[in-house]
Amino acid sequence: MRAELIMKFGGTSLATAESMRRVSAHIRRETRSKLVVVSAVGGVTDLLLEAAAAARAGLDADPFVREVHRRHDEIVDKHGLTPDLITELHQEMSRLLTGVAMLRELSPRTRDAVVSIGERISTRLLSGVLNADGCPARAWDSWDLGLETDENHGQAEPLVRSSPDIRATVDAIDARLTPVVSGFIGRSTQGEITTLGRGGSDFSAALFGAALEVDEIQIWTDVQGILRADPRVVKDARVVPMISFEEAAELSFFGAKVLHPRTVEPAHHKNIPVRVLGTFHVQPDDPTPIASQGTVIDDRAPNETIRALAVRREVQSIHLHSMRMLEAPGFLASVFEILRKHRISVDVIATSEVSVSMTFDRTEGNLRAALEELSAIARVETAPVRSILCMVGTGLRDDTSVLARVFQRLAEHQVPVYVVTQGASRINITLVTDPEHTRVALEVLHQEFFPPS
Repeated sequence: MRAELIMKFGGTSLATAESMRRVSAHIRRETRSKLVVVSAVGGVTDLLLEAAAAARAGLDADPFVREVHRRHDEIVDKHGLTPDLITELHQEMSRLLTGVAMLRELSPRTRDAVVSIGERISTRLLSGVLNADGCPARAWDSWDLGLETDENHGQAEPLVRSSPDIRATVDAIDARLTPVVSGFIGRSTQGEITTLGRGGSDFSAALFGAALEVDEIQIWTDVQGILRADPRVVKDARVVPMISFEEAAELSFFGAKVLHPRTVEPAHHKNIPVRVLGTFHVQPDDPTPIASQGTVIDDRAPNETIRALAVRREVQSIHLHSMRMLEAPGFLASVFEILRKHRISVDVIATSEVSVSMTFDRTEGNLRAALEELSAIARVETAPVRSILCMVGTGLRDDTSVLARVFQRLAEHQVPVYVVTQGASRINITLVTDPEHTRVALEVLHQEFFPPS
């Protein structure tokens, strides 16, 4: 088959028997040849991780296992599917958890094997639903279609050499079949199951799309597209019709949860448009063309001064002070070498002659050890937990009035700003503020740049 389209469905879209029925309708509505990539049924990945953690601690994992069974069995029962469809994978899950409980050990390799069960079952369930609805389909694990990764369990890197294998394997599939493929997971050169990191199903969709050079990659999720701001804070936030790859990458990195941050990389490389759609916002029987719905990520997006706002909460902020920085080559290299060693990546950085301010994710790396080493080369001040507010737009390159407007509105509402940066690409401005001021800052800036029409 020659796949023209990738359709990826997330866990929320697959969470119940009714959701599965809706997803089936979306797939059957699409007349182009397609490959479907799926996440685990909603909530199952977390349940599997909790079961594994309980088994490792010598606690009872059965409540989590029973809930995994319940969610899958409900879909099997309500769609009249054969229980044998997933029995083997449920048994594999039990064997893995028994091993964890016996050894009281949960290695990254075993954790990947446990959580992979969710996606692998999801492919079987959705293909079963499609077949029951009259759409011939078959489930594949990603490695059976050629996706190979390195051995970095939990954050595996796909191998470039996978692309020709994926293309050859998919080309050989009967054109009458709709392939349903597991996202998020792969297999290493050693034959071990790996995962691409949380949210990696989006990344999987882009990898398959790039390898097959499809016409479009669709990411079906629980919101109707990429919004101007977080709808949980800004109730009237509207959908962005079109956005560039660069803008989408910035937004996803700085807190917009619609896409996995790495999704746009393979698609951008092959210049394949990515369309973000709402599974529950698009009606399967609506005659409105899909081409006019959701958000399209494409470099043909027209310039817009501010395209959208995003917030990253709960970030760590530190300040380094050292007179040795003054005209001293290599000082920043030493700082970043320490951070690299402790696997800490910097979100925002601002420097002066004798100081550096940085923010990074609180969950990353070994912060305590890094701070101890940094203390040997500079005076370290650990600031309270902060939030980052990011404004993204290609028009920022040319509009010099934006910062004046931003600071005027924030000053009116007494919102403090501790760090402000504009990246080298000049399409984003980031502000570091207090978590308690984030909501007000987001609301007033949304009102400033996206007033009600």
